Amino acid sequence: MNKETIYKFVGDQLSRWPLACDNFRALKNVRIREMNAGGLDVRLQFNPARMVSSAAKLNKEDIAKRKCFLCRANRPAEQMMLKFEGRKGKKYHILVNPYPIFPDHLVIASDKHTDQTIWNRYVDMLDLARKYQGFTFFYNGPRSGASAPDHHHFQAAPRGLIPLENDVESGAQLQHVASLQDAELLHYQKFTTGVFVLKAETAKSAAKLFYRLLDCAEIPEGEKEPMFNLFTYYRDGEFRTIVVFRSRHRSHHYFSDGPDHLTMSPGCADMGGMFIVPVEAEFEKLTPELLMEMVSEVSITVEEQERIIGRLTRTQPVVNVGIMSAKELDFEILSDGAGVRKAVLREGKIEYDGALYDELFFDAQTPSTLFAEPSFVLHDVTIGVNFHWERKEVQKFAGSLKIIVEKDKLTAMNVVGVEDYLLSVISSEMSASASEEFLKAHAVISRSWLMAQMNSSGKDVHVSVPECVTDLQSLMLHLDGLINHADAADDENGVHEVIRWYDHEDHKNFDVCADDHCQRYQGLTRAVGKTVRRVIDSTWGQVLTYDGQLCDARFSKCCGGVMERFGTCWEDKEYPYLQPLPDSPGHSPEGRCFCDTQDKEILSQVLNNYDQETVDFYRWTVEYGRNELADLIESRSGVKVGRILSVTPLERGGSGRISRLKIEGEEKTFIVGKELEIRRILSDSHLKSSAFDVEMTDEKVILHGSGWGHGVGLCQIGAAVMASEGYDYRQILEHYYPGTKINHYEE
Repeated sequence: MNKETIYKFVGDQLSRWPLACDNFRALKNVRIREMNAGGLDVRLQFNPARMVSSAAKLNKEDIAKRKCFLCRANRPAEQMMLKFEGRKGKKYHILVNPYPIFPDHLVIASDKHTDQTIWNRYVDMLDLARKYQGFTFFYNGPRSGASAPDHHHFQAAPRGLIPLENDVESGAQLQHVASLQDAELLHYQKFTTGVFVLKAETAKSAAKLFYRLLDCAEIPEGEKEPMFNLFTYYRDGEFRTIVVFRSRHRSHHYFSDGPDHLTMSPGCADMGGMFIVPVEAEFEKLTPELLMEMVSEVSITVEEQERIIGRLTRTQPVVNVGIMSAKELDFEILSDGAGVRKAVLREGKIEYDGALYDELFFDAQTPSTLFAEPSFVLHDVTIGVNFHWERKEVQKFAGSLKIIVEKDKLTAMNVVGVEDYLLSVISSEMSASASEEFLKAHAVISRSWLMAQMNSSGKDVHVSVPECVTDLQSLMLHLDGLINHADAADDENGVHEVIRWYDHEDHKNFDVCADDHCQRYQGLTRAVGKTVRRVIDSTWGQVLTYDGQLCDARFSKCCGGVMERFGTCWEDKEYPYLQPLPDSPGHSPEGRCFCDTQDKEILSQVLNNYDQETVDFYRWTVEYGRNELADLIESRSGVKVGRILSVTPLERGGSGRISRLKIEGEEKTFIVGKELEIRRILSDSHLKSSAFDVEMTDEKVILHGSGWGHGVGLCQIGAAVMASEGYDYRQILEHYYPGTKINHYEE
């Protein structure tokens, strides 16, 4: 029915438009040559009317000078149209092509003047193919043969006229590459490189796999999509799509003044094996060898093809990330569209959908890959736990959702691929617009740290209590949804001492948490930008090693001018690659510090919006009244010290960070450590660092500090400055982790 509608429409149009009628009539008499090129039986069509398209000037300046011939206002009065409505209100006009290559050659133009791009329009193309099942629809990318790159359009012709399509349907050499639900992607192994065939029963799965394929291809600088040509049709209850990736619009033959000159601008028809030749002398001289020389020049290389296939098929380890804990959890599983669901803690089990469970697991509908789509949503996720910018968010995640019971709460975990996890970490720990070399360095250390944690064994909370302790006191400390118990005591002189540090090993049922106590992870909520995807792709699997062992690659916002050793902040052990070195060129004690910057552009790249709420980080000052500080210490530790008499550093690391601090009050003397515990005791959230000097006045305690964070390993602001000054990511890593090597986690 729909096919007949098109044929009637074309007949009516030709009866009213002499130009189109003459060109369609001439098409019946065009000269055709046939030959085998690259294993494909191709056709050459001598069509001088197509000189308009072949010789078109497609630079921005020339396009801007002409009127758009696809806009309704600029079309000839004789040109008729059929209307077609796509998804989400997008509208199209079906037109007869007045300069045809094929019988019943159509153009399907957007009703609005908008750039030629396939993003958000591929499903419309599928709908067209299903509605008009006797036709093949094709798309020229803006730099891959489109004569109107400034106005979105498809083209269409009756099925069976494209040699490549016929070869695919006849059982050509096809190699399986990937699957996604009911969709399968295959690699075509004849004619030229970069040809992929997609088969799918549903438009949804076809679109997911199609866009994943596009994500795996290179996007030229300044462009919105890869260079490619596209064919789509519907046959035997299945969508069929052929994608031909390109490297350039025209081969050197087009620009040559020599005997190899060809006035040909390969588009869909040409890359599908129907070569349109507007010059008769060229039509006569073409050989299979000359054709394949031209085709090879505009196609992607074997290496680029292998890179696409590698991206589609590579694997990654899986990490369990603890996201949040609560008595009740509200979540959505996106694949079923059922909306918000609720899991409730009841009688030590999970109440869900009218039944009790020990554990819930919702598997991802799509494989965990670099390009996975959102799988589930969690509501009321707290980010920045115990930090000054703490807030709740609705977050989307790729991968699987797992819900377990931990003590008196439910814990939601994300089971996701390591590289997908890093997409979010890199976008969450800093701005996705930061320089690529800085982001590459961070991708390597974030991956290294994660793999080191996944490979280590769990331990209890680390607590050191002096031997003289006789009266033990239990302190409750809530950290990242977990309750940790620590012992503390007073000695015979009334000195109360607690030395405590926190690490990933506090997590028993998952590998890492989602907050700053591990690495900031916010699912796909923060996984944004082509740059971050490119960074993860280019460093895929790269980790730091020292003497063949994975590095515990720590990092912080700002070291304050000198990096810190590991033992100052965590257990008393040292790593050769984590040492107190100046953050200056060549680690010179006299050199300028990389992280000493107020460059707003650099800082905006490093710091996310809520991080920019903190502006003083290299050097800072905090003031407390003596009684005010005493009240703060009591509220944070449970220890009543009374009005503050003195605050004295007892032990410092190489950066000046304090690992043991004595606080003397009128009622009690309190010794606290290590680095993070000091910061927690002396602030409503977290003091910027423990690298501070103390100034006492009659009424006040003034802390003059430096840096933001523990200062161990990479200094994020310093690394960003290094990248801005031309250091590559390998040089940045060598600066902050001297003596390390970059290896692959599979090696």
